[in-house]
Amino acid sequence: MKLINLKIVFSTFIALSLIPFLGFAQLDNSSFYPKKELLSFSDSSSKINQRQINLEIDYFGFFRNKEFFENIADGYTLFGSQFLSKLSYSADTTIKVSAGIFLRKDFGSGNNNGNFNQIQPYFQFLYKKNKHQFIFGNLEGNLQHNLIEPLFNFEKIINRRLENGVQYKYLSKNTSLDTWIDWVTMIYPYSDFDEELHFGLNIERNIFASKNWKSTIPVQLTAIHKGGQINTTGNPLITVFNAAIGNKTTYYFGNDNSDSYLKYIRTHLYGVFFIDNSSVPSFTFENGMGIYANLELATKKHQLMFSYWRGQDFVAPLGGDIYSSASRIFAPNTQDEPLRNLLILRVLTNFSLPNIAKDDAKIVFRAIPYYNLETQELNFSTGLYATFNTNFLLKGFKN
Repeated sequence: MKLINLKIVFSTFIALSLIPFLGFAQLDNSSFYPKKELLSFSDSSSKINQRQINLEIDYFGFFRNKEFFENIADGYTLFGSQFLSKLSYSADTTIKVSAGIFLRKDFGSGNNNGNFNQIQPYFQFLYKKNKHQFIFGNLEGNLQHNLIEPLFNFEKIINRRLENGVQYKYLSKNTSLDTWIDWVTMIYPYSDFDEELHFGLNIERNIFASKNWKSTIPVQLTAIHKGGQINTTGNPLITVFNAAIGNKTTYYFGNDNSDSYLKYIRTHLYGVFFIDNSSVPSFTFENGMGIYANLELATKKHQLMFSYWRGQDFVAPLGGDIYSSASRIFAPNTQDEPLRNLLILRVLTNFSLPNIAKDDAKIVFRAIPYYNLETQELNFSTGLYATFNTNFLLKGFKN
């Protein structure tokens, strides 16, 4: 593999040494998460019947418009609705089994005789005991992995909402861990396509905490693997790794019940890395790295985030398009950009709608312009999202 540019290595070293003063932050995506189950798995003394049947309804409406004019990422619009409905049976405070159906319909896709763009079953086995959680089937995935955008594209909540495989999560006072395998494509004898699976790890460790301050060290890793021995493609084996390590420091203006309009100010900084370990190189670049630094201010309804991205020969197959040095546009004869030097502004607003059950329904608006310091081009994306998620207790059983 070729040597990584020494300038970017030196820049990463200098930036990491300034961790207490600079930083990156991940936007608050909690509005897109499903609500927790009615039964508290961690509290065996709960007065709610421990054996119960619940119905969960989850609606997600999306409008995402990208006005991109560079050689790296295409501009397009995604507009439609998703619906997930599932029944769950909680055997006790540790075990829950769920089954349901997921539907997606893109607006304007009437040429398919009104059929859905996606129809997928949902199955999940969940075991939770104290600090440990094991999931088999559909994962607590996508944005819930809390990966940074250079490693995981926000748009996957639209294009690939459900993940399938196995997952282990651990949560204690000072440590959180999420690791998973997402089995994307299964092959069978004589399949004319490749097997594909994704691996992920996100671990975060507290290094300092007080009433108003908190500082952590997050480590993130993703990998993709494509290949197979029983298929007929004859394609070379593909294995690509991405990793990130950094620091996250937050100052809280008050607790969740505080009357303070300001919630927190947060700084993060990550060094981000790429290695192509495929049998035949999959991209123009075989390895690369980057710096991802943000400063975020959050109020009760709004978030404002200033970001800086500098990537040299960086590629992340699961990551956001704009961070890639390898072009992803559909047009032929595309040109890569070995150095990506971006200033990014993110504006987010959450609107909670009045309803019987608090916080069931929300409208989220996002505006994200970014400026390429190398090409001096301005691009932007906007998004409007509607979410509704609620749980119903259908039946409780006495022990």
